[in-house]
Amino acid sequence: MAQRPWNARFETILRQGLPSLGKDKAPAVDVPLEAYGLDSMSLIGIVVALESAYCVSLAGQVTVPVRTLTAGHLWGIVSAALQPAWDTDLQSPVAGTTRGQTPWIMA
Repeated sequence: MAQRPWNARFETILRQGLPSLGKDKAPAVDVPLEAYGLDSMSLIGIVVALESAYCVSLAGQVTVPVRTLTAGHLWGIVSAALQPAWDTDLQSPVAGTTRGQTPWIMA
């Protein structure tokens, strides 16, 4: 079995948000979380828990449809949010506007 790229805290949050995953199963990196019972409401709970646990904002980051979102996708989004955002104050190349926050979920 391949080692999963995430840490135990991430997996614990997934387990809490996906009760059908069970304690004896580990989420696969590339299997849609929908297979473990993910729906848009449970995704909201998972994202809120991830934001709280990792002290990050995932606003505008979770843009993969719920039906195809995998644990690997979600961990990649969390990992990217943990990286410093050196360019958050830069102007957007489009019409000179600054980047704003957008809804973080696409159901």
